[in-house]
Amino acid sequence: MFLHPLERKPPPMFRRSLPPLARVGLVTAVSVFLMAADHRWNLGDGLRAGVATVLRPFQWLGAQPVKAVDLMGSYVITVETAQQTKEQATVQMAQLALQAQRAELLMRENTGLRDMLALQQQLPMRARAAEVVHMAADPFVRKAVINKGSSQGVVSGAPVIDGYGLLGQVVRVFPFSSEVSLLDNFEQAVPVLNNRTGERSLAYGDSQNPRGNSLEIRFLANSADVQAGDAIVTSGLGGIYPAGLPVGTVLLVERRNNSAFLRVQLEPAARMLSAKHVLVLDPAPQAQTEASAALAQDKRVLSRKGADRAKAGGSAALEGKP
Repeated sequence: MFLHPLERKPPPMFRRSLPPLARVGLVTAVSVFLMAADHRWNLGDGLRAGVATVLRPFQWLGAQPVKAVDLMGSYVITVETAQQTKEQATVQMAQLALQAQRAELLMRENTGLRDMLALQQQLPMRARAAEVVHMAADPFVRKAVINKGSSQGVVSGAPVIDGYGLLGQVVRVFPFSSEVSLLDNFEQAVPVLNNRTGERSLAYGDSQNPRGNSLEIRFLANSADVQAGDAIVTSGLGGIYPAGLPVGTVLLVERRNNSAFLRVQLEPAARMLSAKHVLVLDPAPQAQTEASAALAQDKRVLSRKGADRAKAGGSAALEGKP
């Protein structure tokens, strides 16, 4: 029989082959034989070594993307960890700085309290402890408000000191608070004494320094013996302030040819801008009377101004009628 040109099937003699089950058995037998021979005589070692040598470059190339991904992930994690560590370190540094500031503030307060208690033991009169609540809002009137008032025995005219020296004088008293005119108020006057020479004078708030924290001695003759560094204390004259309270230290002595008086600038002994804990002293009767009279005078002036304004307003209203 001849094959047709388009016939694709081989002749029957070429189509003979083993059945599928026989093929499986043959492959299994050959595999078992090869495994036994390899186990007995290590026939596959050379083959495995050759295959491993041939496949090594391909294995290396296949592992590079995985290593790159791992390296990139490690870099990202390292950067994030470093950023978190930096942020934590910044927070810790800020906390430590805040703790250091608080510790320094507490040390200053403790030092001020110790100095104030030591000064209180040297005072001949009774003193009440108080705390500065806030400063007055008016920048041209140097005043502070303390947390003790008439219910605690505070009266007008009482001197106020901190742990370093004279701070001011109580000018208004409320039931649970009081208003203190600070020593650097340009309207405040204090009889003082030069510790070195014993010369008496008057100290005022520095009129040329409206921001405060400065005093000056006025009407002191050009021939007066005063030097930078001299300690100035209260003289006790007038009975308002007890003698010996630190007032300030001479900073500047200016002799002017066109004036018969010196310009003497003082640095206040008390902490005008940062006083926290203070002592309110019992005033002398004369001081209390003068403070009450001054307060009454202020009230009369204010009442008079109010009456004048009301009268002026009434006159203007009458003039405006037809």
